[in-house]
Amino acid sequence: MTGPRRARMVTIVVAAAVVIIVGVAGVLTWAGSRDDGPEAVARTWLAAIAEGDEDAARAAMSREVDALDVGGAVERPSEPSVREVRIDGDTAEADVSFVLAGDVREARLPLTQTSDGWLVGEDALGRVDISTDLGDSVTIGEAVVPAGEVRLFPGTYDLTAAPRDYLDGSASVSVIPGEEHTVAVQATYNSAALDAVREAVADHLNACTQPASAVADDCGLRVPWAADLAVLERIAYRIERLPEVQLTEEGGFAATGGVVVATASGTGRDGSPASATYRDDAWTVRGTITVTGAQIRLGVL
Repeated sequence: MTGPRRARMVTIVVAAAVVIIVGVAGVLTWAGSRDDGPEAVARTWLAAIAEGDEDAARAAMSREVDALDVGGAVERPSEPSVREVRIDGDTAEADVSFVLAGDVREARLPLTQTSDGWLVGEDALGRVDISTDLGDSVTIGEAVVPAGEVRLFPGTYDLTAAPRDYLDGSASVSVIPGEEHTVAVQATYNSAALDAVREAVADHLNACTQPASAVADDCGLRVPWAADLAVLERIAYRIERLPEVQLTEEGGFAATGGVVVATASGTGRDGSPASATYRDDAWTVRGTITVTGAQIRLGVL
C-alpha cells in the first residue's frame, strides 16, 4: 500500500435506553397547601420517596432542582421519620431518618419558604460521582447516564457498564440526602462484544477485497503491482482465510494470520497486457475500539 493512511470508522450501534434529564418546571405543581409547615412538607417528601413517587417528590422541591430520572431505585428508603425541625426565618432544616440497605440512616433536609409555600431544597438529593474504565457512560435503571456527577433521590441504585449488551461490570450505591458518593464501574468486554467486533471486521475486509482499480486503504493489503506492471487496471482478490480478531490489552483489536491472494492486471513494462499474482500469508489489520454511550466504534488503522 502506498500513500497516507486514513482511519476508517466501522460503527456498531447498540439499542439502549435514552437518558432523560427532567427539570422541574411550572407544569408540576405542589399539591399541598401553602399553609403546610416545613415538618409536614418534609414528611410528605419522605413518604413520596418511600413510595417511589418521584413526581410527587419533585413537586415538593424547589423549582431549580434537577434530579436524574433513571426509572427508579432497586431499593427505596423505608420507615421514614422526621425527628426535629429547626426554623430560621424563611429557611429550615429537618432531621430525618429512614432504613436503607438494612441500616438506619440519618440525614438533614433543607427547606425554604417560597411563594408556593415550604419546599425541599436541592441538597436533599445525593451527589454521585461516577467513573468507568471503559467508555464514557453507565446504565442506571433504564437510562444510559454519562460518567461524572449526577444527583439522585435517596435510594439504592445498581449501575452497570454501558452498553450493557457488550460490556460486563456493575456496582451499587446507596444514596443519602446531602452526601457525596463515588462509584467506579469496572467494565470488561464480554463474548458478545468480541463476536460483534469480529463480524464488523469481517464485513470491512470483505468490502476491502472487492475487485478494484487501486489497492484499498486501511485494509492491510500489500499488492506490489508496480514491480511487474507499468499501468494497473484491475485487482481481483481471493480470500483463503480471514484474519483472526482478538482484543488487545490497550483496548483495541488485532486481526492477524489471514491469507489473501491478489491478482493484478494491466499493462506490462513492454506495453503489452500483463498480470501478476501476489500471496500474503500474514494478512493483518489493527484498530481501535471506542465506547461512547450506546455505541462501540471501530477505527481501522
